[in-house]
Amino acid sequence: MAFEITEYEAANAIQVTNSEEKHSTQPQPQPQTTVEETHGETEISVDVYPKFDEMSTGRVALILVGLGVACFLFAIEQTIVATSTAGIGEALNVKGSLTWITTSYLLTTCAFLPITGRLADAIGARLLLIIDVWIFIIGNLIAGLAKNLTQLVAGRLLSGVGGAGILTLAIIVISHLTHEKQRGNYFTLVNIVYTFADAMGPIVGGAFTRTGNWRWIFLFNAPFGPVITVILLKILKLPNPHASSSKSRYWRTTLQRLDILGMLMLIATLTFLVIALNTGGQSLPWNSSVIIGLLCASSVSFAGFLLVEKWAKMPIAPLHLFSKWEWRNVPIIVLSRTLLFFHLFALSFYLPLFLQVIGISPINASALIIPFLSTAATASTICNYLTAKYGYMTSSYTISNAVLSAAMGLLSTLRGNSSIARIVGYSLLAGAGFGCGTQTTVVIAQIGIPRDLLSTVTALVSTVASLGGVLGVAIIGTITQNTFKHHLSPAILAIPNVNVNDAVILVRDNPQIRAEVIEAYIQAWRIGCRTLAGIAAAQIILGLGLREVSLTGKHVKVEKKVDQNC
Repeated sequence: MAFEITEYEAANAIQVTNSEEKHSTQPQPQPQTTVEETHGETEISVDVYPKFDEMSTGRVALILVGLGVACFLFAIEQTIVATSTAGIGEALNVKGSLTWITTSYLLTTCAFLPITGRLADAIGARLLLIIDVWIFIIGNLIAGLAKNLTQLVAGRLLSGVGGAGILTLAIIVISHLTHEKQRGNYFTLVNIVYTFADAMGPIVGGAFTRTGNWRWIFLFNAPFGPVITVILLKILKLPNPHASSSKSRYWRTTLQRLDILGMLMLIATLTFLVIALNTGGQSLPWNSSVIIGLLCASSVSFAGFLLVEKWAKMPIAPLHLFSKWEWRNVPIIVLSRTLLFFHLFALSFYLPLFLQVIGISPINASALIIPFLSTAATASTICNYLTAKYGYMTSSYTISNAVLSAAMGLLSTLRGNSSIARIVGYSLLAGAGFGCGTQTTVVIAQIGIPRDLLSTVTALVSTVASLGGVLGVAIIGTITQNTFKHHLSPAILAIPNVNVNDAVILVRDNPQIRAEVIEAYIQAWRIGCRTLAGIAAAQIILGLGLREVSLTGKHVKVEKKVDQNC
């Protein structure tokens, strides 16, 4: 059956999870009571979070600036070293592989992201955000002052721990301060900042490196720390989850609430997985004992995580969200969003490489990823506006994936003589399809979720973006690598360490084999894009199982089927 929540009730997040009875309220400035079901038990809590609607425009603007700057710093660190690793390696006199300069940050970011939601519930989102910002900045200071590769990687690992919480906590804070119907519009602002930072990263990093100031790639973050901290302390006022407790009781209660064993098991799971995916097919073959051992360790850790979560009092990933039919939007969106971010990271990495192989300069190749990223941000803004006005979120989800699948199919037709206009046109279409799905998927997963699980669900949905990036680059990289080698002659394969990522060097340094290498890479690019088109089509199929969610007129409408056995 379906239930409807009036606009005012949706604004105050009144949710009844164990009854079909409707409760009406009158607008009052007092906190609103929320009736929620947690693990089969009904508890009554008070929604004391202030809303943007109740704040002055200046205060809202300052909060968004503080959160936006923090998100910008987190996002730009993901791509700022993309064009700078060679210069950094030369400056530090590093002779070996430089891949850990980029992957170390992603490793800890991906590993620590899932636990952010429960930590925020336990100690408060504002306090945790301030802590994460300073961990992030200290890590970057260590990297910026590093004398060798080990110190640099250590700093990147630490900054990833802090960065893991910044984006998720910004989304959690916005979720608490907004109503469901307006939430997507504010998420769009975060998405624009994130996309702009991703696009600017390689440009800024390259500029610092070319001028001999590569250390400022990491050090430029430091001045923003005090600014963000002041805004969060003075302007952002959020309820303390243990305001009535003494300090000793507060920390004792916090430790009791935290699912520490579950956190450790999940961190181990993702750490083993990310290391395996970033090493397999690159430094080591996929069938090596090290890679197989890492994947087995990840599987065992994940099995242990599921066992721990079954008995945890405050689990990181409440299993009932993944096992009850009425909460099916959460697991479907987690899987679909993982697949969605295959496209962002795979295109950001392989499109500039493809363009360089076919003869476009490195600077122009890097710039040609901007149409995809900028259109993604624009499409997200337009899509969220239209969804808030007309509703039909699940329909928007389906259309965006159809556009993305078509765009990836068109990109697979690019060849060595393709015009810039054609490349940009297909990239714009891909950006439109990707952008429409980025924040819509977050809102679909959140709507109808009890408030005590909102932070947890937000963290889980945010986590899979980074995980999708790791999986996307690894899977598409493996496919393109195998296709690339399949189309090369034995004479070229005899060259030591022939790799799809070295195609640009092969073309530049070996004019006699240039044509063959370019053709082999075009075939690899074609198969990779067709794979991504198929993945987008799989997202459409997944969407068929979504619970219908629409924001129509003055109502938030969510299909709800009550299982009497639950």
